[in-house]
Amino acid sequence: MDSQQVQQQPLDMVLKYLNFLLARKWLIILGAAPILAAALIYCLITPNVYQTTTSIIVVAQRVPETYVRSTVTGDTSHRIRAIMQQITSRTNLEKVIKEFNLYPEERANMPMEKVVSMMREKIDVNIPRSRVINSFQLSYEGKNPVLIAEVLNYLANMFIEENLKLREKQAMNTANFLNAELEKIYQKLSARENALKQYKMEHMGELPEQLASNNAMLERLQTEYETVQENLRRAEDRKLLLASQARLGETQANTAAGEPASTTTLSSLKKRLKMLRSRYTEKHPDIVELKSRIAQMEAAQRGQESGSENESQGGGDTLLDSELAFQLKNIDTEIRNMKRDSAHLREQIAMYKKRIENTPKREQELLDLTRDYNNLRQTYDSLMARKIQAEEAAALERRQQGEQFRVIDPARVPEVPIKPAVKKILLLAFVVAFGGMSGIAIGLEMLKQKFYDPDDVESAFDIPVLAIVPLLLTDKEKMKRRIKETVMGVMAATAYAGVGFLAFLLVKNGSGSLAGIASQLTKGVL
Repeated sequence: MDSQQVQQQPLDMVLKYLNFLLARKWLIILGAAPILAAALIYCLITPNVYQTTTSIIVVAQRVPETYVRSTVTGDTSHRIRAIMQQITSRTNLEKVIKEFNLYPEERANMPMEKVVSMMREKIDVNIPRSRVINSFQLSYEGKNPVLIAEVLNYLANMFIEENLKLREKQAMNTANFLNAELEKIYQKLSARENALKQYKMEHMGELPEQLASNNAMLERLQTEYETVQENLRRAEDRKLLLASQARLGETQANTAAGEPASTTTLSSLKKRLKMLRSRYTEKHPDIVELKSRIAQMEAAQRGQESGSENESQGGGDTLLDSELAFQLKNIDTEIRNMKRDSAHLREQIAMYKKRIENTPKREQELLDLTRDYNNLRQTYDSLMARKIQAEEAAALERRQQGEQFRVIDPARVPEVPIKPAVKKILLLAFVVAFGGMSGIAIGLEMLKQKFYDPDDVESAFDIPVLAIVPLLLTDKEKMKRRIKETVMGVMAATAYAGVGFLAFLLVKNGSGSLAGIASQLTKGVL
């Protein structure tokens, strides 16, 4: 029994509210009628608004990127939005408004800035949400379908032209930037080249690449120096030998004059011969000559008794003395020359040793200079390659061979308006009117102190209900009640419709436009 009561309660509530609605049916009908009429009038008097759309495709670069790489990079959607901002700028839109004579009434009553802002709100771009954008759409709405199609096609052409200008400008800016940077690097590179050249000129002979030649030259100079020293020693030995021969000649002359001959010279020559044998072989010219002189001196000592031989020997000694003097003079000249050459060779050897000692230092200094130069050179070569690529990309954009925008579906004259949406407005008005009035009717019934169910009486007063007697009214009372209910319903519906219509005007004209609504009401627009 309890479960049946629980299931019966929702049905009783529904029947109760239906009774409320039936009791106030005229209030609901008469209250909803003005709202429906206002919605219908709005749909009839509101001008039609049309919208047209054009599709623009993104055409890829015609020349393969393996041959010419474009310098216009970045997200295509960002470039589209940037171009959209340029097109919808006040300067461009003001030019379009004047050219097509758009919004004449608004221009007469509003400043140009607001007219431009109003037109900007009616232009829209639809960009797909994808990484690769192949196409996008431009749309524009207005009251004149033919005019908006012309305006949108004009804006589409402007969009394409702005894209070409933007790409060409970006490519030229890239080329100009690389050219300016290349000029700066070239100045630095030239200065570094001059510094490197000046350094090599100042330290010529001490450079690392000259180390091998310096070592070879030093070795050759040392060998030459040793040869000169050896020749110098030999010349000095010959000088000593000739001097000995000269003294021997004097001894022989003195002996011929009756003076005793000295054996000191012969013994010194033998000692000299012994010393030379310790250093040279028997075939050495000095040893051969010294042995010859010793033999001559010994032969001279043996032939002192023969006067004729002495006389002949004395004449030979005179001739020999003049020859020995001439040879001594030549040997002295040769010794002086060899000493001068030896001193020059010592200077050369010292110079090349100094060069070899300074080579590691010059190598480090040259390494620092060369490192900076190589870095600048690499930067210069890289910039040069990128500059050539940028110039090729700029030429590509000038010849319109790069990425382009092309209209594949031009704007057409629309046939069906998008505003007002008559079906949606009437449906919404029907729901609001009957829903609102039903709520008002139910509220009025609930505000009355009545009981519609015997159980409610028993619950409220805790007394049993024995019978239900309907309320019996006279015809006059019934008429008064109907008139009262009708007047209250009409007043409530009128107030409800007025508030709703005022809210609609506020939404349509924007917040803060109460003064505009008042002026429209004053002029009789509403």
